[in-house]
Amino acid sequence: MIKSSCSVRISFPVFMIFLNIIFGGMFMRSSNKLITSVLIMILTLVLISFPVFSEEFFGGNIDWTQFSGQEIRLIMCEHWYTNGLKPIVSEFENKTGIKVIFDIYPEEAFYTKVRVELAGAQPTMDGFMIGSLDMGSYTAANWLEPLNPFFENKNLVDDEWYDFQDLYPSAIDGGTHQGKLLVLPVGAEAEVMAYRKDILEEKGLSVPNTYEELYDAAKKIKTDDMAGYVSRGLRGLSIVWEWSGFLLSYGGRYFDENGNPFFNSPEGIAATDIYTKLLMETGPSGVVNYGWQEVIASAQQGKAGILIEASGALPPLEGDESVVKGKIGYAQIPAGPNQERIPNYWFWNLAMNPYSEKKDATFLFLTWATSKPVFLKIARDSGVSGARLSVWSDSEFFEKQNKEWIDTCIESMSFVKADLIPYLNAKYPEIADSISVELQNVIIGAKSSKEALDESAKQVADLLKK
Repeated sequence: MIKSSCSVRISFPVFMIFLNIIFGGMFMRSSNKLITSVLIMILTLVLISFPVFSEEFFGGNIDWTQFSGQEIRLIMCEHWYTNGLKPIVSEFENKTGIKVIFDIYPEEAFYTKVRVELAGAQPTMDGFMIGSLDMGSYTAANWLEPLNPFFENKNLVDDEWYDFQDLYPSAIDGGTHQGKLLVLPVGAEAEVMAYRKDILEEKGLSVPNTYEELYDAAKKIKTDDMAGYVSRGLRGLSIVWEWSGFLLSYGGRYFDENGNPFFNSPEGIAATDIYTKLLMETGPSGVVNYGWQEVIASAQQGKAGILIEASGALPPLEGDESVVKGKIGYAQIPAGPNQERIPNYWFWNLAMNPYSEKKDATFLFLTWATSKPVFLKIARDSGVSGARLSVWSDSEFFEKQNKEWIDTCIESMSFVKADLIPYLNAKYPEIADSISVELQNVIIGAKSSKEALDESAKQVADLLKK
């Protein structure tokens, strides 16, 4: 668990100048060393008793201290947004007087923890992150507090400062149900392909344009020390999220026009064949344990020739700790047999627990944590854009990032067909889990793609009847 805490950072030279001005330089004279020491101790205690914050993170015509003394708790997923937010939460605490506690969990454990807390209908959790996976089931269970009334309360938010229209329209649409705004977006991502430019050049290979070309290239890149292709194989959403881009690009769909399972169609089987073949024949050992963190770590260490991942997960490849910094190229995912490219997508959001007893304070935090200045800070530091349009036009952010990655990210969202992923189906988490188990069965050689998908289709059909 991460607990936010205040910190005061005052440079020593500035501190010395400050003392010299106040006390006329007497601390500089050796005869006053004892007095100087005492004064330094007193001033240090005085200074640390006052909260320190940067006004750049605050604005608007509201009273930021109106809920001073309250404590709020949020459950967060391990994610670039969480990593970017943690270091500046103290700014919010010091300005508002609200104590913020983060409980942070790895992705699969995170989903379980939030569901358990919400099912208990208790006020112990005030807010939480929520991904696309749970939007349908949480909406159906009334586990998301509508935010419209809070936005209508002008004591809580300044419309001009917050600039709601700057948030991604598609993300707002995805977080709205029957006219009720249920979440605030923090990230919008789609699948993107990354590849080692130096390895492809060394092997005389072109950037793969189709999935068959991807397979051929990955086979030629594969060595004992390097996987030709790395992607997710972990049970649950992890493997299904990446597989879905293959499914849609091959012309497959989750359901037919009558709502019956259709992912075991010939197109779905072909997509599964190529996905699992890539992992089995060109992937790393133990790939069934790979989530996005393992995929990125493998690429950072120079052990992956090609990968397809969420766009927001890729900036660490250009970090100083990455051995492949400057060696990565970015492109859209390959095209299927009919030249379709339909990447999967994902929205991360912040939501409020309907059982919270500190909703106003929580809302104040949610709007601050999704505000322009906060998103700009996170984007400039982490290299990921967040869910605000204005970040893409920020010169400081743009100048620091890989231009090819930026162009690829922007274009990838244009290929997304959000209605083809059944995130709003209340049973999607169970659907995804069923498919994931069978995909793993294919990877370990227990079943063929047809056998596995047929079995999952039966399970999903039964599930939908309940």
